[in-house]
Amino acid sequence: MEMTTLVLLLLVPLAVWRIYSRLKRLMSRTKSEMWHHYLTLCVMGVMLLGVAINIFGNWIALAALLAGAIVGALLGQRNMKLTRLENRAEGFFYTPNRTLSLLVAMLFISRLIYRLFEAYLHMHNGMPLDPDFLGNPLSAWVFGLLGGYFGLYAWLLIQWRRTQKPVPRPIDIFDIK
Repeated sequence: MEMTTLVLLLLVPLAVWRIYSRLKRLMSRTKSEMWHHYLTLCVMGVMLLGVAINIFGNWIALAALLAGAIVGALLGQRNMKLTRLENRAEGFFYTPNRTLSLLVAMLFISRLIYRLFEAYLHMHNGMPLDPDFLGNPLSAWVFGLLGGYFGLYAWLLIQWRRTQKPVPRPIDIFDIK
């Protein structure tokens, strides 16, 4: 093995650890913003639709995408049951279950890192890279899992917010205007 390959093999676990620790920090108590939930829902829906259009005709990959979306939606629904929802005077907050969210996100990221490593090895050896990354059923399943999970989770957060009335702020008698 060459030195660049060895350095790459040593840097990948470091990169994965940094991504994991960053995601873990991001998946904590979060202020619920409606625009953020709508944006997540739209991005995941467009991503799933784009992947489905891209792999149309490859029925195995399309079935894997659908299966991944279904499994992701079931996991998203399970995570919503495990989420701590708060309606306070400061606003709406939610704390998702980190385990499921990290599992889905790290599966997606690990698939992308694998593809980058595969591209590096093919480039290094002068071999052409298979251009049909999404046509691979495993890749399609992981994209479906990510889209189904975060899409349904965002939709359920929107539904929760629609049923909640804001808690009024306490009156401060010393606040004279």
